[in-house]
Formats: sequence, C-alpha cells, structure tokens
Amino acid sequence: MAKDEIPELRKLRDAYDEARSALFAGIRKHLAEGRGPSEIGRSVDWSREYIAKIRDGKVND
Repeated sequence: MAKDEIPELRKLRDAYDEARSALFAGIRKHLAEGRGPSEIGRSVDWSREYIAKIRDGKVND
C-alpha cells in the first residue's frame, strides 16, 4: 500500500478492476460464440464501436 493511500478507496478500486476484467472476459467469450458487437453493446451500455475495439484487441482490460 502506498504511503498516502486510502484503504477504502483501494478496496473499491480493486473490486472495480476485478469486475472490469470479468466483464471483458465475458464480452470476448460471447464474441467468440458469434454474438455481434451491437447485441453485446446493448447488454453492457457500450457502443458497438467500443465492443469492436475490444474484439480487435485495441482495448484491454
């Protein structure tokens, strides 16, 4: 832990990072199963363009 780190915020950030990683893994799974970027985007409130960037490896978790 950093010297001036706030433990509560660190815990929340760690939970956020875990959730984001899980979400990206789920998106990649459904892309691999043939689901389209538009359908996935609607499910997670992101644009199909952003989902396509995840698919193409331009955005990492």
